[in-house]
Formats: sequence, C-alpha cells, structure tokens
Amino acid sequence: MTFLALDIGGTKLAVRAVKAGRTWERIEPWPRDGVESDLALLRDVLTALPSDVVRAGVSAAPTVDSEGHVTAWPSRPSWCGLDLRRTIEETVGAPVLFGDDGTLAAVAEAEVTGCADLVYLGLGTGVGGGVVSDGRLIRGAWGNAGELGHLPMDPAGPPCRCGRAGCLQALLSPEALSRRTGLSPKELAASGQVAAFVADVLARVVVLLSELVQPSRVHLGGGFGVALPGLPARVEERSLAWSRRGHRLPAVATAVFGAHASLAGAMVLARTGETGLRQSRSA
Repeated sequence: MTFLALDIGGTKLAVRAVKAGRTWERIEPWPRDGVESDLALLRDVLTALPSDVVRAGVSAAPTVDSEGHVTAWPSRPSWCGLDLRRTIEETVGAPVLFGDDGTLAAVAEAEVTGCADLVYLGLGTGVGGGVVSDGRLIRGAWGNAGELGHLPMDPAGPPCRCGRAGCLQALLSPEALSRRTGLSPKELAASGQVAAFVADVLARVVVLLSELVQPSRVHLGGGFGVALPGLPARVEERSLAWSRRGHRLPAVATAVFGAHASLAGAMVLARTGETGLRQSRSA
C-alpha cells in the first residue's frame, strides 16, 4: 500500500512515495512545454515508484471552478480548461486529493511543530502562503483564504499576473527581483542587498499578520526563501521597526521542511485523506 505526494511547482515536479516505512523521492525540472509533455514526464517519474498507490495528495496553485476545471494557472497555461482531478487520477491510477501549495505547506509545518498558530510564507517561482489559527486551517468563506502572495502591498508597484499591480508576489518573486536588479537567480540568492529588500517587505507582512491573526510563528520556505542569507533574522529585526509599541510579534524561522514543505503537506493529504487539522470555514 503506497501513498503518493506530488508538488507541482512553477519550474519543478517533486514526487514522494511512502510504502511500509520506505520512502522514494524524486525532484525533476518541469519545463513549461505543454500539458502533454508535462504528463509524459509525470508518467516517466511514476514508473520508478511502487505501482500499488492507494491515494495521492497533490500540491499545486491553479485556480479552478466549481466543477474542478482549471480557469487560471500562470505557470501552466496549457492546463486551462482541463478537469484537473480527472487528468491526474488517470495518470496516477489512484484517487487524488488536491490542496493549495501554500496551504499544505502550512499544514505540514503546523503538524511537525505542534504549533496551533502558524503562518507559512513560501518564496519560490511566486509567493504562496497558508494560515493555521487555533489549530484550524483557515479556508475562508470561499475556501481559498491564505493567498498571501496577492496581498496588495504597493498600488504603484510592478504589475502582477493576476491583473493588479503591487501584489506581494509582484514585488518578491525571483522574476520580479531579476527585472528590478538585473541579477540572475543565482546572484539574487547571494545578494545581501536583495535579502535586505525582501526582509523589509516581509516584515510589513509579518506585522500585518500579527495584527490580523496573531500567529506565534511565521515560517519562511520555498526554494528562494530558503536560499536568501539570514532571511528570518532580518525579517524579525525589521518587524520591530514596523510594529507598534507593546505589540507582541511572532517568531520568524526557516520552514522545518525547507524548500519542500508543500510536498510534505501533500503527503499529509495522501496519508490521512484530509489536512490533519481542524478546518475553520465561514458560514
């Protein structure tokens, strides 16, 4: 009996399979060559894994309609119009459960730390997030709360793929920072100046979150977030400058699962058939 986790990112595919205490894992570059090429790579990866998959958890960041069809997916535009669950189930050959990448990362981080009030912020190809409050995964009235990458930070800022300007993602994604600085992705990750800018923006987000939901911890993940030098300490320091006097701030730390928190959350979904947390949803 095998449980399968997939994390479909903007530039990579991460796969983990667990069977009787044994774990298989592969991380592959996933170019944006179209849905048929995408599925061919997935099938190729699955051939090296046990075939008796009973359930798969999938972490991804598309927008889907009420019938499960993809309506928007900036990093995978060729998937628009597809029935996402059916497409993946036919490829995997097992029932599939989906979750937002940032939300599942928050679930995994809360589970491993036992923290009842935690916010996850992931900086990768874009910016994702999820909120756990009082042991509950916050989903909101329409089920997709926690889209922290689309917090409006600067109305005069650069355009975001969502159609607005100045979203957090439009400021802090590697693509946006490369345009701003002229640096390559590798150079961005090594730049103290870039880390200082990212920390200043994230500090405002941390203070905003502390006013709204009062998390005790904020975990920073994603490939880019983990790579930036000393980011958690920088964010904590800058948060003090933005906070009001006497207001307690959350601890800021690197995600326990590092750049793979979303994959860990997808495995929680596969293993339990749910997020493993109480779920809060507005009436």
